[in-house]
Amino acid sequence: MQDAPLYSVKWYRGNHEFYRYTPLEEPSTRVFTIPGIYVDMNRSNGSQVLLRRLDLGMAGNYSCEVTADSPSFATMIAHKYVDVVALPAKDPVLKADKDRYSPGEILRANCTSSPARPTANLTIYINEEPVRSTETSLHPSESGLLWTSVNADVKVTSELFPGGRLRVACVATVYEVYKRSAGLDFFTPETDPRPERITLNGSPAKSFQSWMLLFLLFLLPMVVTGLDYDSFNEVFDDPDYYDPGQTYARSMIGA
Repeated sequence: MQDAPLYSVKWYRGNHEFYRYTPLEEPSTRVFTIPGIYVDMNRSNGSQVLLRRLDLGMAGNYSCEVTADSPSFATMIAHKYVDVVALPAKDPVLKADKDRYSPGEILRANCTSSPARPTANLTIYINEEPVRSTETSLHPSESGLLWTSVNADVKVTSELFPGGRLRVACVATVYEVYKRSAGLDFFTPETDPRPERITLNGSPAKSFQSWMLLFLLFLLPMVVTGLDYDSFNEVFDDPDYYDPGQTYARSMIGA
């Protein structure tokens, strides 16, 4: 401004003026109609302009022209390319061709973004290290936007399982305004989650003996209930009767 008062601030898209601020006039703000540009008058002034509801066709070169008041009427113009983006509506989708991998096999991963403009940048990571894509393709959608798909092939080695886990991730970005990710985890056979075996005292032999004991405890009441109750009592009430098997059975049922 060279210490001169402000005369005007004018905003353009291309060569078309759409907003002007002149503090010495009444009203101090004016809006010029351009299809597709909607100025928020409550948030616009001599130092900023807020545009709402821009459609994709409004991307282009925008400029701001500042003019000082008399006597110099010095003028300076600044230009900026402004892009209008349509962000992906969903997170990226990451898939692999198998559920489990062993060293020596090829892991084939695919990551797909939902439609956007500009298209989302997709990067596949293995254990947080980026992997070079083997194939990248763009596909049109019914909305006129484009969705992206990338593939990556990685040879699996034992070194890719630090701590028994291999992690695959896909990160989708659009400029600095959008960043989303998806991930998959693969485990070695030694660390693959599995149901724990039911054991008693931790010994297979003791476990077998315990199961046999439980089986006998389950079977004996059925055997006992199948006997004639009166004759059963007569046998045990006879002091001269002794049979080791029956004594064992009697002690098992708590007699």
